[in-house]
Amino acid sequence: MRSDEFMNAEDVARYLNLGKNTVYQLAKSGKLASYHVGRKLKFTLDDVEAYVASTHHATGDVPSISSAPKDEPDDDESLTKAASFGDLAGVPFVIAGGDTAADMLAGVLNASGTPTARKVCGSYTALVHLYANDADAAVVHLYDQASNSCNVPYVRNLAPGASVVVFRLYGRQQGFIVQTGNPKNISTWGGLLREGVRLANRSKGSGSRVLLDEKLRAMEARAESIEGYDTRYAVGSTAARRVSSGVADVAIGTEREMHGINGVQFVPLQSEWVDLVVRKTPETRTMIKRLKELMATEQLRHDIASLQPCDPSRLGVIVYES
Repeated sequence: MRSDEFMNAEDVARYLNLGKNTVYQLAKSGKLASYHVGRKLKFTLDDVEAYVASTHHATGDVPSISSAPKDEPDDDESLTKAASFGDLAGVPFVIAGGDTAADMLAGVLNASGTPTARKVCGSYTALVHLYANDADAAVVHLYDQASNSCNVPYVRNLAPGASVVVFRLYGRQQGFIVQTGNPKNISTWGGLLREGVRLANRSKGSGSRVLLDEKLRAMEARAESIEGYDTRYAVGSTAARRVSSGVADVAIGTEREMHGINGVQFVPLQSEWVDLVVRKTPETRTMIKRLKELMATEQLRHDIASLQPCDPSRLGVIVYES
């Protein structure tokens, strides 16, 4: 795709791994540049990547309005509907994180009459926001090499003393996104250290970046020896596109992040869990009860299962509580 080629809201949602209505709200707020072509709202890749770059410096609060963005028409009427909650002032429940599951949860809560907002950021940063009381919940996927487990070690270390409950959402695979045929034969973490292998790296604070750094530490490898280690892409699909275009040989991510991108394939390497961490306070007590009810519904299980390939079999299981 050329940098000046128009994208519609669905393209942008897939590119950013967000709900479609979140894209409409970003456009309405002016955080994401957009253009009217007739009654259609359009975007360019340059403007989308400019928005991604801006999130590195100031993580904005993004409302999530609908649990079924795919049903919204791509026109001005939909944009008006998506903006119906207005600014975030006074919104009582904020979910931080970058995974689409966070958009789904926010959408379901909003649709059920519970105003909920999104703070779009990486998993590590999401936990920091939760600890700082800037968010009530965080959707995270953070691998810990020492315990060969996900999320709970980071909750203990990044939110010391905080009273939280951690709900399991779904399992999936992280791995390498490489060019079709894997011409550089990159199939192990050590393969990243070979001369001539170019990495499209993820931003600090993202779960994929944390996974890579944990694996490098386990190998006692020098990160600076990897060509491209200092590149930073906030969105997995952006890194995958760099591989597709030949700018890089490999990116760290999930199979879903390469969906719709030609010329790439997935090499699975590490199982991980995506979890929901919620602060336990008098204000969130009712919300925790509501979340337990929602995660017991077949509708949410069906929605989470749509993030394929994934394993939603443990949706709603409490894996840690303090």
